[in-house]
Amino acid sequence: MKVDQNITLFVGGQPGSSLATEGTGKNQENRKTVFAGDLNQQGGPIQDRIEQKKKEAQKQAMKVVGDAFAGDRAIDQDIADRGQNIKDLKEDRVRLLEEKENVEIRKADLEKGYEAGEISGEDYLAEKKNLEQEEKVRVQELDGNEAQVMQENATIRSTRIERLKYHAMSDAQEQAEDILDAARDEIVGMVFEEGKDHVDEEAEEREEQVEEIKEEKEKQEEFIEDQKERREEEEELLENVPMEEMLSLDKIQSNVQQEVQNILDKMKLIAEDIKGAVVDANR
Repeated sequence: MKVDQNITLFVGGQPGSSLATEGTGKNQENRKTVFAGDLNQQGGPIQDRIEQKKKEAQKQAMKVVGDAFAGDRAIDQDIADRGQNIKDLKEDRVRLLEEKENVEIRKADLEKGYEAGEISGEDYLAEKKNLEQEEKVRVQELDGNEAQVMQENATIRSTRIERLKYHAMSDAQEQAEDILDAARDEIVGMVFEEGKDHVDEEAEEREEQVEEIKEEKEKQEEFIEDQKERREEEEELLENVPMEEMLSLDKIQSNVQQEVQNILDKMKLIAEDIKGAVVDANR
């Protein structure tokens, strides 16, 4: 993944330093590779944010799939419940048919008893009316039973057809994959920004180091220039000093030169070293 024209970002670690240069010469000046796995080592903030984002995405994806699965199982359960209800209705239909048949038998027995003179006309009419009413109730119950069976079958059939249309589980899986893909893109973006900031910080530190070297060089040059001016003044004075005083002045000059050299030695930075350091820093 490219951060900009001069920076290449890898989501991963590299042994050693987290910032490597590519190419040589001028290309090496502006070309840098950031290994994002090395950023904020020891479980720093970027790693915490990545783990948090992964957990959130996984939780969201699992919820989408889990909800779809639960909905799918609820549909299965509803179909199963309706199937059981159809079974119960059919069993109840057997009972209702038996009761209706029993009414028909009792009606036939009533007719036989009336024809045989075993039942009076008044009792016959009353019992016949009761049996006809009972038979009517049984027919209504049978019709209701059949209507319920048909309704349950129709609901099961339409539910299965709708399920074929929408593919809830496969749609949920695709949605979950989209969630995880989006999280991965966001994580890459997080690493991208972190790597860019990391490079910017290192570049800023290098610029500060170069500035410090330049300032130190200027100080040393000023110091050397001051010493040069002092030597010129001393030489000018020596031209007008009597011979007997020259030995004393030579000693002073020697002491001054030794003092200057001591200062330079202590700072471990002579003019050529300063110049070399600046050249290295500008590469």
